[in-house]
Amino acid sequence: MQNIATDLFSKWADNGKDRGMAKSHSPAVNQILDKTLSETKSNFNFVDAGCGNGWVVRKVRQMPYCKSSFGVDGAKSMIQNAKEIDPDGEYYLEDLLLWSPKNKIDFVFSMEVFYYFKSPKTLTKHIVDKWLAPGGMLVIGLDHYIGNPDSYSWSEDLNVHMTLKDEKEWVQIFKSAGLTSCYSFKVNALNEFPGTLCVVGQLKN
Repeated sequence: MQNIATDLFSKWADNGKDRGMAKSHSPAVNQILDKTLSETKSNFNFVDAGCGNGWVVRKVRQMPYCKSSFGVDGAKSMIQNAKEIDPDGEYYLEDLLLWSPKNKIDFVFSMEVFYYFKSPKTLTKHIVDKWLAPGGMLVIGLDHYIGNPDSYSWSEDLNVHMTLKDEKEWVQIFKSAGLTSCYSFKVNALNEFPGTLCVVGQLKN
């Protein structure tokens, strides 16, 4: 029987692995945010879907036009760690497929999360319908995709479900969920690593 991803991540948080994940993902996340968010010249609110210990939430909060930044995660210990680091921050222990924010979001970000869902299309559609404000952007980063062969064994290695798709399929998921201006790019390519795949889409105003 496969592990539930949120249980796995909760154990990782208990063991302090969340700090290592933040450090290893930081170069890719910085490049993604630089490309998609840093040129924003109007006020925005931000949510990290699958926020871990909240390091991206805290990073984005420092940006000049950010009016609010908070995180949601299904792993109990990740949220506990986030609240210990940042007691005044907003962090919600929730199932991403069931939760929706009180107010619609201008910028939804997610790193290394969507492929843990058996139907990423369902998750994407839920976020588009229930989370995103008109004109809002959904931006995700993925290291597990067809085109990064080293990632193909991860599901078996960790005994947890992972949905393996290629770049075009991910972009199509965004389009079919009702997003426009959909595109993809890669960041942080190193040696044999082809880079983190980033997929971007926007909801029409």
